[in-house]
Amino acid sequence: MKIDSSLSAVVTGGASGLGLATVQALRAAGVKVAIFDLNEEIGEAAAKETGSIFCQCDVLSDESVDAAFAKARAANGQERVLVCCAGGGNAIPTARRDKKTGEITIFPSDKFEWVLRLNTVGTFRCITRAAAGMMTLDPVDGERGVVINTASAAATEGQMGQAAYSASKAAVVGMTLTIARDLARESIRVNSIQPGIFNTPAMARAT
Repeated sequence: MKIDSSLSAVVTGGASGLGLATVQALRAAGVKVAIFDLNEEIGEAAAKETGSIFCQCDVLSDESVDAAFAKARAANGQERVLVCCAGGGNAIPTARRDKKTGEITIFPSDKFEWVLRLNTVGTFRCITRAAAGMMTLDPVDGERGVVINTASAAATEGQMGQAAYSASKAAVVGMTLTIARDLARESIRVNSIQPGIFNTPAMARAT
């Protein structure tokens, strides 16, 4: 796929960290980019800095995601690229014993489920919308579009307290090939990356 000003892209979680770096790289190549992010303040700032369009988006909500894609397409046309960087996690042991009191606590199920909803279901929610839109396009050089998911090295090498995060990212890895097979007949490529630790605002808060 030729990466130039004829291309439109959506980057979820595009206001900071890996997402913002992706936006910057695409914009440097002339690509029209829509930043999807929940945080309006940093999203608007990132859009202004990079010459992109900001679409406030909560990947946990069908309605929010649909509205964000509608706004992006009205401004930039149908995207041929989706990069899914939106996500997050927590750090809670599966079960733990307080060293002073001996009290035993467990990982709250709702906090575990929230991470899976954010990282796995949120990613899938965006993929379905982008894929349906890409299917309306004619192929260029044999391709209608490209989807790139962000998994993590934690999918196979998770650290203590990362049960939910590891599960969610392993699910992203696990669903990628199936989705790729679903969309191959429509000439849409699907891949995942598995980054390790690097300097992002979220990582800085965790240290």
